[in-house]
Amino acid sequence: MRPRRVCLVTDELHPFTAGGIGRVVHNLVEASLQRAADVELHLLLPSSASMAPPDVERYFQGKVKAHRCAPRPEWEATFDEGGVYPPVGAFTDTFCHAQSMELMLELRQLEARGLLFDDIEFPDYRGWAFCSIQEKLLGCGLQGARMVVRLHSTSGMLAPFERQLPTKEHLGVHELERKALLDADLVVAHIPGVAELNRAYYGFAESWLDKVVQEFPPVAPKQDFVPVRGEREPDLLFVTKVQNFKRADLFVRGAAAFMRHCPEYQGKAVLACHVANTAFLTWIQSLIPQSLRERFIFTGPAKDRDAMMREGIVVIPSDYESLNLTAYEASAAGATLVLNAGCVAFAPGSPFVDGVNCHTFDGSVEGLVAAIERAWRSGPLRPVEWTADVPYWEKPAPPPRALQRLEGARLPRVSVLITNHNLGRFLPETLASVADSSYPEIEVIIVDDASTGAFDHEVLNHIEESIRSGESGVKLIRNPVNRGLPASRNIGLGAATGDYILPLDADDCISPTFIRMAVEALERHLEFDVVVPSTGYFDSDEARARRRFIDYALFIGDCPSLGMVANRLACATSLMRRSLFERMRYNEALTSYEDWDLYLRLAHSGSRFLVTNALHFHYRRRKGSMISGVSRRRHLELLFQLHQGLPRPLPAGSQLSAFLLLAEMADTAHSTDVASTGVAVGEPPLRYGVVDTLNSALKRAPVVHRLLKLAASGLTPEGEEERPMRYALVDLVNRTLKRMPAVHPRMKQVVHTTRQWGLTRR
Repeated sequence: MRPRRVCLVTDELHPFTAGGIGRVVHNLVEASLQRAADVELHLLLPSSASMAPPDVERYFQGKVKAHRCAPRPEWEATFDEGGVYPPVGAFTDTFCHAQSMELMLELRQLEARGLLFDDIEFPDYRGWAFCSIQEKLLGCGLQGARMVVRLHSTSGMLAPFERQLPTKEHLGVHELERKALLDADLVVAHIPGVAELNRAYYGFAESWLDKVVQEFPPVAPKQDFVPVRGEREPDLLFVTKVQNFKRADLFVRGAAAFMRHCPEYQGKAVLACHVANTAFLTWIQSLIPQSLRERFIFTGPAKDRDAMMREGIVVIPSDYESLNLTAYEASAAGATLVLNAGCVAFAPGSPFVDGVNCHTFDGSVEGLVAAIERAWRSGPLRPVEWTADVPYWEKPAPPPRALQRLEGARLPRVSVLITNHNLGRFLPETLASVADSSYPEIEVIIVDDASTGAFDHEVLNHIEESIRSGESGVKLIRNPVNRGLPASRNIGLGAATGDYILPLDADDCISPTFIRMAVEALERHLEFDVVVPSTGYFDSDEARARRRFIDYALFIGDCPSLGMVANRLACATSLMRRSLFERMRYNEALTSYEDWDLYLRLAHSGSRFLVTNALHFHYRRRKGSMISGVSRRRHLELLFQLHQGLPRPLPAGSQLSAFLLLAEMADTAHSTDVASTGVAVGEPPLRYGVVDTLNSALKRAPVVHRLLKLAASGLTPEGEEERPMRYALVDLVNRTLKRMPAVHPRMKQVVHTTRQWGLTRR
């Protein structure tokens, strides 16, 4: 019988990187190896990790196997009938989504080589577990592995304590982290209270705590003696990190106030730590009174850290910590500790007890001054006492979850609702993609919304004749007057008899495997309601056949906060339980964004989505699509209508930073009417924003502007929607760059970073 295989995903590891998280991972590995349990430990490093697998393996004396993701090419030509995975440049919600995909694909490749893991553990920050969890839940791979997320500190949990600009990137990371925590098989918390804080912050139900285990990790070498303080005056030490939530500002203010309150104290205040942001450090330094400047010393991490702590008073004023390894290391080294009792890591129930192994304060400057004085005047304290728990991977594995199988049972019916208005020339290809589906129990309902084209009438008459003759089982509904897309979908719902609903526009296509994969996933996992296919845009039949997509729309699924300003919930086509439509329908008052509106209402009502990693929905980029021509101002008008249908008050966990971002968009709408590109998320591709800025600059040089405009004429392919020639030109450049895998993703990331930097500098 093979040993239990455990894979820890990390980019932080002592001694290769600094910081507490890397030490926790290191200590967990070392402690597990010392127990010589029947466990085979692996480490998976992202391609961006600074450490090399051979170095890691040498450090652990060959007892641990390390793997590193290879950087992904911009385009991978191979695909199977299930679809292709989107390239790095396709991820415009957050770069962490691309990293999550990279890690999932590496795990799939290891699996294909026979390396099957029983447990795969991810950190909670960046939401790296997202893609691997979706892949498992959809039955596409990693089936035997338990997906575990360890609570360190998500960017979402730190947001209330940090200076963060509300950008779509920020909200994207927040939602990715939230979704990974919600969908994981197991969540690990180190100390009491941390899991409940996460549950309340993200708005999870109480039942989420059922899958949380509390395991205290090995933190520091234990000490059995009471340290004796030296003769010299103890310094006040800040040895964590100059970072907003670590409250270096509170340390400086408290230390300065203490020096003024107790003038007989002659020690110094030393910040011996890493600096996360030099601008923030400058602000911290500005808080020091001029008369005390010589007594405040800023250094990097001290080489003799333990000796320094042994002779000093270590102050940890953090507002939030999920564990804080430094406090345990300082206590073990013999330091006198002053801790913020308002921080969950030091709250009642933690190993820290005021007056026994530390001095606590209430989070105020006055409280800190009093606690420092107690620490200075009183004698040494006992070292903190703690017991490390055996990690979950050394405990008996839970029995596998019993999964419902479709074989031998009645197959649920899927109603495919195809809405058509003057798209008859594309309808045969759309019907063919449904007919190619590997799932057999499908009914097709075509709702024609009063098409006026002669070709459409010819196609529809032919379908009607086939139905009358019994050659076709398709249902055809022809609206006598134009009702609009949302009303046509509702009409189709009224005629549907399926257990599941799949809306599909008459010019779009699905992959052959999507319906079967989605139905089987929802039959296995009753807690989910929707399966969302990731989307590839095509502009010709040849491009679709070769899976050469010109753009992408990738989704997070139920993302209630980001979903209020950008549609990262789902595309127009998703497979949904019929039961959802017993309480919700498409909003017939909307002339666009009706899909976005429905999915956002579902997310805010608690419905949960699964999202495919591979591209299973193929969206035709064509002239005259409903979404084309939506100006920025019109986009905001539609969003205003969409928000009217949201619950009041908003559900727990919804982040109001979404509305701050919306306000930023509205502030620029009066001066900028940027034409939409047809992307269903309501936001233009990054390259269009860049070329718009360039175009504005070139207009100051009329001769050059006219020449470039002339050169760009004729670049819009026949059949595509008309749009500014600069967009056609930059699309041509973009398609060329996509053939250069080493260049395109890097350029896209540089432009994205530059724009983000520009926003923060505004």
